[in-house]
Amino acid sequence: MTARFARDEMSFVMPTSFSDAVSARRDTGRRGGAGLGARVVAFARWLTDLPRRQALIAELAALSDHELNDIGLTRADLSRVFDHRYAADRSARRATP
Repeated sequence: MTARFARDEMSFVMPTSFSDAVSARRDTGRRGGAGLGARVVAFARWLTDLPRRQALIAELAALSDHELNDIGLTRADLSRVFDHRYAADRSARRATP
């Protein structure tokens, strides 16, 4: 995997858990939060994306420390690549000069 591919791939953040997927797609117009249908759809998306997330993390783990540094990651960051809070924090750090 090239550093450019990894950087582009990481810009697409997927939920790491089912609750993240549901909260990201919550219908704010309803009092009870996300309905059962939205939860089922969110779970199906999370489940179908699971092999892709695992494959990407395995590819990132195969990179050397130097290559990871080129794309702005450390080994400790690999488990948080798909965490939307980590991505927002990382984007905020990159935006400040």
